[in-house]
Amino acid sequence: MMITISPCETSDCAAVAILWNAKVLDPESCWFQAATVDAAYVGNLLSDGQTIAIARSAGVEVGFGFWCGPPEFPRLVALAADDPQVYYRLMAEFCAWGMAAGATRGFAEIGTRATTEKARMDALGVIEYSTIGFEPIAPDAPPEARVARLLRAECNLSLLSQRLGEILGAMS
Repeated sequence: MMITISPCETSDCAAVAILWNAKVLDPESCWFQAATVDAAYVGNLLSDGQTIAIARSAGVEVGFGFWCGPPEFPRLVALAADDPQVYYRLMAEFCAWGMAAGATRGFAEIGTRATTEKARMDALGVIEYSTIGFEPIAPDAPPEARVARLLRAECNLSLLSQRLGEILGAMS
């Protein structure tokens, strides 16, 4: 599969919204039951300084990702792609973007539910997770009864980029 990744232009906002809304319907995705969006919403993300990249195969939109600064510690906000190769190529684009700005590490936030995206991140074997959100408990419940629901996924961008290269090379 020949994949091209390019910066999202205003003319791409409707395509990104369509891809976004399709993932909202995927019960295996971390996007499942998220709010749907329209082209104007995606345009607002661009206006607010989000970097959005769109992936195409044979001229057809097949995925997107978006991320933001600060340059020294960038945040991968979201990736959306059905195909693992597209997903990993978008993640590699985030790494390249962050390293070009001088960052050595980056992070994302992801739920603990078993999803396609979580499985893909776990398969990389280089991402460090820490719990940052829990399910509420009763005031008299012991703290160890808390159930983790949100994770911070953090990684050295050079190490992640190297690992993505290995995985993408094996997919070719």
